[in-house]
Amino acid sequence: MPTAMFTTRLDADLKAELERIARAEGRSASWVANRAIRAFIEERRAVRDLVDLGLEAVAREDPGVRPKTVHDWMVADDDRPFSSER
Repeated sequence: MPTAMFTTRLDADLKAELERIARAEGRSASWVANRAIRAFIEERRAVRDLVDLGLEAVAREDPGVRPKTVHDWMVADDDRPFSSER
């Protein structure tokens, strides 16, 4: 994949930690930063996609899940998957 130059300022302690991780992994600081930025962008894109799906569902007036159903699932003592039943 083609690369492009990107310059940014980092806190000194963040830069030191980046370099420490890079040394420990046998990689360049640039490679580690590139991977971190890529992961950040992918996570943000996924969140944005989920928000868009939710907004589309609201616009279609799709039925939702009752808050009590979600709460009961979250506080349950077991690891059961969330029920798709509404």
